Amino acid sequence: MIERIDLQAIRSWSRGGVALSGGVHVFWGANGAGKTTLLEASIVAATGRSHRAGSLRELVAEGADSGALTVTVGDGASLDDPLARTNLTVELSRTERTRHLVAGTARRSASLRDRLKVATFVPEETGLVAAAPSLRRGAFDRIAAQWHPGYDDALDRYERALKQRNRLLKDALDADGAARRALAAELKPWTALLVESGSDVVLGRLALLRALAAPIEAAHREVAPDEGRLSIAYRSREGHAEDASPDAVATALRDGFDETAEAEGYQGATLIGPHRDDFGFFVDARDLAPTASRGQQRSLLLALLFAEIELLADRSGRPPVLLLDDAFSELDPDRRDRLVGRLVALPQAIVTTTTLEDLAPALVARATTHEVVRTAEGSAVRE
Repeated sequence: MIERIDLQAIRSWSRGGVALSGGVHVFWGANGAGKTTLLEASIVAATGRSHRAGSLRELVAEGADSGALTVTVGDGASLDDPLARTNLTVELSRTERTRHLVAGTARRSASLRDRLKVATFVPEETGLVAAAPSLRRGAFDRIAAQWHPGYDDALDRYERALKQRNRLLKDALDADGAARRALAAELKPWTALLVESGSDVVLGRLALLRALAAPIEAAHREVAPDEGRLSIAYRSREGHAEDASPDAVATALRDGFDETAEAEGYQGATLIGPHRDDFGFFVDARDLAPTASRGQQRSLLLALLFAEIELLADRSGRPPVLLLDDAFSELDPDRRDRLVGRLVALPQAIVTTTTLEDLAPALVARATTHEVVRTAEGSAVRE
């Protein structure tokens, strides 16, 4: 459970924070007041990544060289025991590497995920079904990073190797003769690293889809009983089978790099791998992307959220913290009621909205509300 969020030079927050208890917390205020930044800080503390920024340094407030966010988590029971809570801190800089600290000690970002898990509904993903593949990859990578041990490390290794390999391919476009041959030789170890780390990423995604299959089908039946059976498929140039072995995935990637080597030389970019893969949504084996109505897309998002909550429950059965960014404005009354039912049953949920009138009165009555305002000094919570 999140007990406190503190921000220093993060987006519109110069310095401030808020204490939280169990139950539902609603942060409301005008657009741009800084509500979503509180949710974003929780996502960064849980996953090491932001759903709104490609690089964490983008979170540093305008005019500042560095910033920090701290999310204090506890078990929700031992309120007087300082050992029962942990500060998860992410220190950000425009020029230096991001530092992750657990209880003041520098750790790898994976150590943060051991203490906090979050399930999220954010407006950026409301077009998940028909949006660009990068949006779907980001959503599933966020879930996989919290669920699959070592997944985020593999994704980090892959992204670093991809960046280096693409740089070499781009340099080779303007090279010839000995320089081009030298770059080709330098490319080989990066290709090998992409095969190794890319295989781990693909296998992690396939494992996630297998684990999600039953809960998302059940959740979709609950949310939309008349819409048919929902399933998710992994899409890649290599056609990885859902139960593919590590050797099969690595061999397919290795063969793919061999087959696209000439085209990569002309285009100066890596043309295959998990960074190009996608996810497809199907109802009764029918692809939703070309035909899904707005209502069907909302049903899918809620089903995925409910399945995510189930999947990310810890070994004791304790569910993740639920984060909802302006979710209710995207839902019709029936879907709102289903979401409220889940909300009030969870140990903790954090909701943002521009106005309390957008929420169900029954939810507002049971929630702790916080108004977020923008002042001359930056964002603040007005209790």
